Amino acid sequence: MTTSSRDGIQPVAPENRPMTQGSYALVFWSSGIIVQIMVIGLYLLHPVGGLNFIQVIVAGVVASMLVALLMTLQGHAGMRYGIPFIVQGRTSFGTQGTKIVAILRCIPAIAWNGIGTWIGALALQQVTTSLFGFGNVWIYFFFLLILQSLLAYRGVGTISRFNGAMSLIIFAMLLYFFYVVFAEGDIDFSVASEVPGSWGLLWIAGMMAAFANWTTVILNSSDLTRQIDPRGRSILRVSAIANFFGVIPPWLFMILSGMLIGLATGSTDPIAGLVELAPNPVFGIVLLVFIILAQITSNLTLNILPPALAFQDIFKISWHSGIILVAALSVVTAPWYLFSSDYFFTFQNFYASFLGPATAIMLADYFILRKTKLDVIKLYDENTYRYASGFSPTGMLSLVAGAVVSFLFLDYSWLVGFPFTLVFFLAVKKTGIDARFQDTDRAKISSE
Repeated sequence: MTTSSRDGIQPVAPENRPMTQGSYALVFWSSGIIVQIMVIGLYLLHPVGGLNFIQVIVAGVVASMLVALLMTLQGHAGMRYGIPFIVQGRTSFGTQGTKIVAILRCIPAIAWNGIGTWIGALALQQVTTSLFGFGNVWIYFFFLLILQSLLAYRGVGTISRFNGAMSLIIFAMLLYFFYVVFAEGDIDFSVASEVPGSWGLLWIAGMMAAFANWTTVILNSSDLTRQIDPRGRSILRVSAIANFFGVIPPWLFMILSGMLIGLATGSTDPIAGLVELAPNPVFGIVLLVFIILAQITSNLTLNILPPALAFQDIFKISWHSGIILVAALSVVTAPWYLFSSDYFFTFQNFYASFLGPATAIMLADYFILRKTKLDVIKLYDENTYRYASGFSPTGMLSLVAGAVVSFLFLDYSWLVGFPFTLVFFLAVKKTGIDARFQDTDRAKISSE
């Protein structure tokens, strides 16, 4: 089986792209319908969290709109030129610097792949134990890991078709769960509506927590938008429609689901809450299938595809070898420990403090400095964007400075780190330091 251009880092020609804006949106419907986003709604809402019903809804709307907007902008280069994020980053960070940024993106993706698989295994154990009286989390974990890896192994086209088809099935199951929650649960909206909550720092922190959940997805948007054929249409318009319809509906559905399950059962675990509401064995079977499909489709798009692409450039390996490496590393991250660790959310904020500034740098470079104009031939020439031995002083300095500032405001890192890094990058770029290092590096190469 040979690797096609759409599974590698070479540009994908428009005629070879398997997605329309509609199928792209459906891929994100299946990717966004996951237990992790359910948990956001459940944990932000009183009495578990400090916000009331309206405040959580507004937080979800604002967070999902910000995610969709930034994915639209960050994915523009991928759709226009057919290039993946790790190649696009060469102009901002250099041919070697972009690999550092890709590794920063790969680490949380691999961790989330393991965690998502572990969450799915735990949920399967809970459901099968309730239905049949037995369950083994380790068997379920490796079953899900192998199944999703086999699907990914077949390439981006398979991922697109599988996620697109499953999105409608998953959405239908979610509607069924809504029906059961309202029919079987005793939902008292006053519990979460009459509390004052907060529109201040508590609300901002909650909204940013929801937004930060997809920090990783924003950065490598080009990895999927490069699979959309926009011929004859405005790229920005196609990207906006695809992302806003792909991100916002599933996000709001899942946040609302989490809140309703919490109100109906008082459970802090959405799957446990659904099991508690289960009126019959059929519901349990539907829940079982839902969990499997939801976690696999999410992992395929968000947590397997990005590192598999990046590893091709970093380690010079094939797509298939990249898939195997992602699966192996997902086990090495020990998700059974990381998921239950009190330090996991600190870990999430930590990597977001790098990825937010990285996104700001790439957007500033592409839209403000280069006016969306890229020379694809030069992008794939290893000597064009070498700067200082493969590293852009401006890009790397801005990344470190933005990360430091983000650390100082960890709960609000995007609000502070993103604009700071964007301005800092543009200011340093004007000094011409990259051009001076580029000239020095080229002279060194010529003399060797």
